[in-house]
Amino acid sequence: MTTNVTEEQDLAALGSQPPRGPGKLVLLLVSLAFSAAVFLTLDWFHTARLLRALHRTSQPDLCRVRDPIRYHALKPNCEFTDYWGADSYKFYTNSLGFRDEKIRDVPVADPRPRILLLGDSFVEGKLAWNKSIAGRIAAHFPQYDFLNGGLAGYSPSNYLTTARMVLDKGIDIDEVIVFLDNSAVQHEAAFYRDIDANGAVTGIGYEQQHPVTSWYVKVRGWVSQHFVLTAQVFRLFDRVQRFLIRYGYYQLPMTNFGDPFDYEMSAWTYRKVNESDVFPAGYAPLGVEAGVAKEEAKMTLLCQELQKRNIPISVVLYPHLGQLVHDTAENRQVQLFRQWCRGRCKRFITVLPAFYAAKEQCPHGRPGCWYPQLFVVGDIHFNAAGNAMVADAVINSLTEDPPGKRPDDGNTAGHR
Repeated sequence: MTTNVTEEQDLAALGSQPPRGPGKLVLLLVSLAFSAAVFLTLDWFHTARLLRALHRTSQPDLCRVRDPIRYHALKPNCEFTDYWGADSYKFYTNSLGFRDEKIRDVPVADPRPRILLLGDSFVEGKLAWNKSIAGRIAAHFPQYDFLNGGLAGYSPSNYLTTARMVLDKGIDIDEVIVFLDNSAVQHEAAFYRDIDANGAVTGIGYEQQHPVTSWYVKVRGWVSQHFVLTAQVFRLFDRVQRFLIRYGYYQLPMTNFGDPFDYEMSAWTYRKVNESDVFPAGYAPLGVEAGVAKEEAKMTLLCQELQKRNIPISVVLYPHLGQLVHDTAENRQVQLFRQWCRGRCKRFITVLPAFYAAKEQCPHGRPGCWYPQLFVVGDIHFNAAGNAMVADAVINSLTEDPPGKRPDDGNTAGHR
């Protein structure tokens, strides 16, 4: 009897409890949504405060300026702190407006053999001077004077006008070494425009360009601009991507130029590219073949300018990131300039075999180990080890065949 009463009381108590339904789930979802809204609001205010502080304390890069002949250049005798990825380094220019170890006046003549280096961002160096290609070569040969005429975005059109600028100033040059990669064809075909008979160029404006931007890059950029704490979730995704690269999954869709492992500007030597769209998405208006012809024509004009003064020219070829994944060491760019250099060049150096050899040394289980070893992760530029590989190839050539002083033939300055 007692047992039955107790059971009836228990059943009655259970019946008096509210039924379990979706209420608690709804409450949980509302709580999560409220918490997320509070976090995003605080993140937005925090990001705005950081941006205001950064705007107050940041110093504009006044050393990179527009140039009426070369389109852009560096201001002479200038100093600033440059940033690339997570790295920062001091950046100095000399009296010619070239990157240098320190601010210095470049004399017209030097008793040492003087070598002018021409190239793009790889030669400018996206890291500290002593780790860069030019810095390493100069440190190895104090008996020579090196002038680093490399600058980001330059191509043979700029190499020609830079060399003319130096020679017109009467600067004594004993050899010119031109560093080339396969991005120059797209720059000549789609970015630079000749504006006069003397070789002056302009580039297409940013508003005219057609970036290769995926939805992921757009979302990531917008979130990073407005919610700096929330954007940290992308760091986790980056780690996953970079982990996969080591195992041969080559993909990093992170920039306005597309996937660094298959940039359009890198790809003309190993696949069909977009010739109907503008820079950086394609090669319009000239197209690949006209871009190749223009690159060779500018290099030939440069060679002719130097030959007038008995200044030897040399060519160094190094790989773009996409080539190491999809191409071979004996690609079309190498073949073109090996042929072009015959009868013209004092030195023809290709560093591609060394990079491919480093790639082959990766273990079978981690075929992508070469990327973080030689490149800035998340980028197409070489890290210190990659810069050293290019510098060592040039150092070996200069050691085997040392540059010498040209005899003064009275034909150095003012000659066109």
